[in-house]
Amino acid sequence: MRGLASTALRATMAALLAWLLIQALLFTLVQAAPGGPAVALAGDFATRETQAEVVRSFALDRPAHEQFVAFVLRMAQGDWGVSYHFRRPVAELVIERLGPTLLLMASALTIAVAAGRALGLWAAAHRNGGVVVTVAATAVYALPVFWVGQLLMLGPALEWGWFPLGGMRDVRSVVAGGPAAWADVARHAALPVFALALQQTAFFVTVAHAKARVELRQDYVRAARSRGIAERGILWGHVARNVAPQIATAALNRVGMMFTGAVLVETLFAWPGLGRLLATGILSRDHPLLLGAFGLVTAAVLFASLTADLVQARLDPRVVEGPR
Repeated sequence: MRGLASTALRATMAALLAWLLIQALLFTLVQAAPGGPAVALAGDFATRETQAEVVRSFALDRPAHEQFVAFVLRMAQGDWGVSYHFRRPVAELVIERLGPTLLLMASALTIAVAAGRALGLWAAAHRNGGVVVTVAATAVYALPVFWVGQLLMLGPALEWGWFPLGGMRDVRSVVAGGPAAWADVARHAALPVFALALQQTAFFVTVAHAKARVELRQDYVRAARSRGIAERGILWGHVARNVAPQIATAALNRVGMMFTGAVLVETLFAWPGLGRLLATGILSRDHPLLLGAFGLVTAAVLFASLTADLVQARLDPRVVEGPR
């Protein structure tokens, strides 16, 4: 336990340092972007005198390192600034959009883990069919999320009319409330969740297949067969249980990739989440919104990665002890 606690402390400090470095890089890129906050606040057609007054009013004439330190201190206190575009506190906007993004990502990740684990285990136990599954998974993993989303919009949404084209809910369902409102959200979420889950399912197929192939060669599997346990029971009872920790660790490490896909999917399907909010912030050159939202996303990704490392260290003591 002492070794695990020491590993957790080192990993936490490393994650904090990584967050600061990423935020410093993002702050530098935002400051160097064309336009600048003065143009975003005063407008593209404002005079130079007006822009200069805005710079003085918002203390944008201070050195960049002083502005960054002030930003980090304010963010640590819960003050993420005010959005230039929405004229509302950034923290309020981010919290408002966080729910739809979590709904999208959690649904897609749950489907991807369940389907990928099942297909990967089946492929490991069936050599001929398994080749087809793994090759198909490799091909699907190469498909861009944005392209898959466009196909879904053209077919099931636009051509066949099975699902809504975009948004999160209809106005009529909001008024009705109750189960009808939840069913309407599910209909709107079906296509973006599928677009986001498809590539991740292919990834978990390869993870589960590789781990299951190793497990099927272990002594406990041969012992189970000698006791007359059916192959199905061995696969879904013993092997699946030993594959689960690696699937869980891989799922935590996919949070960053899931959010990248969510940005594209939310923009394409007009889903009112963090991804679409960030896209709006980029187009409107809304610096406080970009810094605050990316700061939260970076912290979430680093926290998920940190949790994955701690889970791996707990399951495999060699990670804590290091090489001998």
